[in-house]
Amino acid sequence: MQEVFRIDLNGVNSYLGKQDGNYILFDTGGHMVLDKQFDNRYGALKTQLKAHGCTPDNLKLIVLTHGDNDHAANASALRREFGAKIAMHENDRALVENPNIDMLMKTFNFQSVMLKLVLLIMKNQIRKITVKTLDEYERFKPDIFLKDGENLNKYGFDAKIYHLPGHTNGSIAILTSNNELIAGDIFMGNKKPEIAMLAYDYNILKDSIKKIKTLGVKTVLPGHGNPFKMNQFK
Repeated sequence: MQEVFRIDLNGVNSYLGKQDGNYILFDTGGHMVLDKQFDNRYGALKTQLKAHGCTPDNLKLIVLTHGDNDHAANASALRREFGAKIAMHENDRALVENPNIDMLMKTFNFQSVMLKLVLLIMKNQIRKITVKTLDEYERFKPDIFLKDGENLNKYGFDAKIYHLPGHTNGSIAILTSNNELIAGDIFMGNKKPEIAMLAYDYNILKDSIKKIKTLGVKTVLPGHGNPFKMNQFK
């Protein structure tokens, strides 16, 4: 029996996959630019892992849907404490191995005209918070680079990897045997199901979403907001 548990870390989600007593963690939480309190969420994440029975003995892998800080910041600490390897797509390795302020600021591309104006007004503040986040960020080298079409059954969890760039160059989604899509920041599920608020390249992201619509996805598990049925996305 396969299960996926949502771990709500106050604005950003991790997901814990369980099958035959083994666990895989998808994303690790981290700082967010709009946080009122500067927090990497590591304590909250560990509390949730413990509550679900996830321990160093049964956590088999840490999978990152992409390399943004709010999804990857705790990966190195978890690897050290739990002994699990870190897996992600190679195209995002620079975001975790050697991120810098210019690299991160390039990701603040908004589709909405209103949000573009907000960025112009708040750019200095966003840059200041991002610099603070970088100062605390623990850089790391991934252990495993996942490829499009690869299955995670070798790690005890039956699910397929899809490389779906656009939000970042190395964004992936994970389709479980129950047709649940752990989607990272391809989608959001806040007020309603919608495309990512920001993306490195929206044209590429829209092509990735076209691909998702062919995969038979029933439920989307987004990186931010609530899960939703794929047929709710318009």
